Amino acid sequence: MKIEEMPISNVQWVDVEKLSANDYNPNVVFSKEMELLKFSLLRNGWIQPVLVTQDFVIIDGFHRSTIAKVDKDVKAMSDGKVPVVVMNLSEPERMLLTIRINRAKGSHIALKMSDIIKKLVNEYGVPPETICKEIGANRDEVDLLMLENVFAAKKINEETKYSQAWGVR
Repeated sequence: MKIEEMPISNVQWVDVEKLSANDYNPNVVFSKEMELLKFSLLRNGWIQPVLVTQDFVIIDGFHRSTIAKVDKDVKAMSDGKVPVVVMNLSEPERMLLTIRINRAKGSHIALKMSDIIKKLVNEYGVPPETICKEIGANRDEVDLLMLENVFAAKKINEETKYSQAWGVR
């Protein structure tokens, strides 16, 4: 891929109000981290674009864009605009990218991760092997996330962060 073909070469500024959330983001950021994110935006400006679909549904950057919508200082610093890169991806590709980005950041929620994996397999027919490759997981990890009621048995709830250390016994 040539430099000019890379997504980062196509950053554009759009009105933050055009952006909308996706319905599958497995990442949760708590208020303390949101304050830190706000501080970082105000201190350093926008250093990373929000990834969006052609319809401006957020693939990555939901929390940054939320702060830009609700915080008057962050909104004012760029006249209500946020940097975005439009990604031309299918919904399964977007979901896999969201998981991959959140895994790399190290923060996503187990139950949501499981829901996305199940949807990819059951609704989109994405083979588990493809999911493993796309999100950097092993087959045992994906199989565990596919199990019904595994979270109740392991006392895992919506507050539990996902960990590769979980194993099937």
